[in-house]
Amino acid sequence: MQKYELMIADPICSMLIALLIGVSVVPLLKDSIGILMQRTPPSLDHALPECYQRVQQLQGVYNLQEPHFWTLCTDVYVGTLKLLVAPDADPRWVSSQTHHIFTQAGVRQLYVQIDTAAM
Repeated sequence: MQKYELMIADPICSMLIALLIGVSVVPLLKDSIGILMQRTPPSLDHALPECYQRVQQLQGVYNLQEPHFWTLCTDVYVGTLKLLVAPDADPRWVSSQTHHIFTQAGVRQLYVQIDTAAM
């Protein structure tokens, strides 16, 4: 720098390096904030409505309530939901089928609360 009298090169290179670091960190921050805020993973956005519909079509299921799906860590999806079922429905069968439906969509852990409808 002293030989060619380019003293401005050092701050310019420092700014370019800082800009490259900043640009490369943005996707990491975006993913981290999504995980910390427990937002629905974008990769499940298209699959969840179909899963909800399939669960509501199960025999004895009246209603699906309070679904919440989030990313536990990279590519590990967790979900909770509540099902209102008929008094004569088999809760174990409904729970098993519900788990199967969401496992096919990529949800690894699913917590299902089953409430029986009053007659």
